[in-house]
Amino acid sequence: MRTLFAAIAVIGVLSGCEKIDYIDLVPNEVVFKQANNETWMEAKCMARNGVRAVKARVEWSTGDGNVAKVDNKGRLTPVGDGNTEVIARVGSVEARVPVQVIYVDKIEVEPKELTLLDTAPAVKPTVKAWRKNGKAITDRSVTLTAADKKIVMITGSGEISPLDPGTTTVEVQVDGAKSSIKVTVEADKSKK
Repeated sequence: MRTLFAAIAVIGVLSGCEKIDYIDLVPNEVVFKQANNETWMEAKCMARNGVRAVKARVEWSTGDGNVAKVDNKGRLTPVGDGNTEVIARVGSVEARVPVQVIYVDKIEVEPKELTLLDTAPAVKPTVKAWRKNGKAITDRSVTLTAADKKIVMITGSGEISPLDPGTTTVEVQVDGAKSSIKVTVEADKSKK
């Protein structure tokens, strides 16, 4: 009788254990472009026969905590510019997904100073954005903001349009990186 109870207990324990042969991570690649981004990772712990282990406890980590971090529920957030991996582990089985954090480190604006007649056409500044590693970033939008909206107007296409004589600054921003342009508008004396 004891042997029968022991056999039943072993069968009960074994049926509670879930076989895990691999972990399928979703999404299979992560790219962060803003500091306030986040994504939730899902680890599907699977057996070769296609059965999903629903009770598996996943341990999360990242390869480089200076680039991204992940909490114990799989919420992944960026920390700093660079490349790393998010890692899901259950026992000796693990899966990795590449993580890229692409931040704008600095911007270059040309011209740095601009003098326009109040009758001149709008001018579009040239703005270049760079990563910390020196690589150019070309997929970001540029925001221009005039300090004094009576002197210049910013058009929807990102041009500086002169309005009335005076001097102001136009702040240029790409993500968190900022620069400015000093703009002077002079009266066109030939139009009087």
